[in-house]
Amino acid sequence: MTDLEDIVRKKERIIDQLITIANLVSDGILVTKADSTIIMINQKHALLDMFTMEEVVGQKLTNIVEGGFYTFLSPVDVYRMAEILEEKKTLNFEAIVKSGRRLLVSANPILNEDGKVYRIVYTSRDITALEKMRRELEKEANLRMFYEQQLRHDAGEDLIFRSKEMHDVLDIVMKVSKVDSNIFLNGESGVGKGVIARKIHELGPRKDQPFVQLNCAAIPENLFEAELFGYDEGAFTGAKKQGKPGLLELAGDGTIFLDEIADLPSSLQAKLLQVLQEGEFRRVGGVTPIRLKARVITATNKDLEELVRQNRFREDLYYRLCVVPITIPPLKHRPEDILLLANYFLQKFNNKYGLHKRLDDEVKKWMCRYPWPGNVRELQNIIERLAIVSEGDFITLLDIPDSYRSKSEGLEDGENFKTPSLKEVNEAAERRLLESVIRNSKSSRQAAKELGISQATLLRKAHKYGIALGSQKD
Repeated sequence: MTDLEDIVRKKERIIDQLITIANLVSDGILVTKADSTIIMINQKHALLDMFTMEEVVGQKLTNIVEGGFYTFLSPVDVYRMAEILEEKKTLNFEAIVKSGRRLLVSANPILNEDGKVYRIVYTSRDITALEKMRRELEKEANLRMFYEQQLRHDAGEDLIFRSKEMHDVLDIVMKVSKVDSNIFLNGESGVGKGVIARKIHELGPRKDQPFVQLNCAAIPENLFEAELFGYDEGAFTGAKKQGKPGLLELAGDGTIFLDEIADLPSSLQAKLLQVLQEGEFRRVGGVTPIRLKARVITATNKDLEELVRQNRFREDLYYRLCVVPITIPPLKHRPEDILLLANYFLQKFNNKYGLHKRLDDEVKKWMCRYPWPGNVRELQNIIERLAIVSEGDFITLLDIPDSYRSKSEGLEDGENFKTPSLKEVNEAAERRLLESVIRNSKSSRQAAKELGISQATLLRKAHKYGIALGSQKD
């Protein structure tokens, strides 16, 4: 054996050993020439999900990209890879392949004696399971955060807060729930007066009894008395033959919650006062007294004291109802709760509609600046709307309705949302067009053809707008 043959065999053994080692590595390894021709691939590489090693070696990586194997590349242009790597730095990017596997790829240049790119070594780590795990952990963290903000002693999952103002409200709620004093809840529309009333009921000894709610502004005056007190047989034309119990009677030993009490008709204010003073009532057309067993909680978003001064609400009834007043602060006065509630509602609607929406940082900033005149109810409504109508997984400022973005009341430093620039409008239109075509195309190649652009351009634009291509078939 000549020295040359011996050297060749030693090098072959070294190469075989290196290939064996490469095949034992859990990450995918791919080596190309500077012109992207593949010269080596290990057994763990994602390309071997669809091709044999013999089919891959000798091909150009750019051809494989054009063939649609990589449905998503971010944030690189594979055609400029060598040029980018001339900076002699490692390049990291993400890729999604046809099978749906998500990869974290590192490209490392190998330079020759002249300092030029000679080889490029790509290592790819499958992060599909990690991404799934991250989502699950994020979901669990959000749920844990929500549950930590619940009322103490398992008071339910609809009262979500962090602010000191709501902690003060909670302290009062905890105390009054154990006694039978009449509670008066005051606060702007949408702050959650109904939720607080229900929590008082659920935390007290009456929790296993009925919780009956009546909106005093929603029932016509001529029907209100019968609805609240009930009626006996033949009480009026159209009455049921056997009569009907009223809500006070149906509440039994539970709780009756009279919402919007300020809208109680004047004629009924005296009757309700009599019921509270005597502890009993009669059905309309009836003569038999019925004992009031239920606890009474009332609420309004109006200034009841001012209505008393204007003689529009009975002063004696006011004092009878307002034994323990609880004022619920508006959302704008407890900014710490805004994002907590926003995330809670978003998680709620994600679960309800099978979504994975998240809030962009700029949207979070907007939410903290917006005055929320409709309070928690308005926040819940806008979150549900955004979760449903936003196109991508990220909810951005462009998804916020114009009617909201144009409002400047209460924004910090007088900041206002301006009309979107022409560039923003064009980008929003381009994003929606891309998503529509990609969603209705069988492959990224077909989508690119329909749009009249190259597949590489489609991939770049899809990354720019965060459009996932993992569901494409080829």
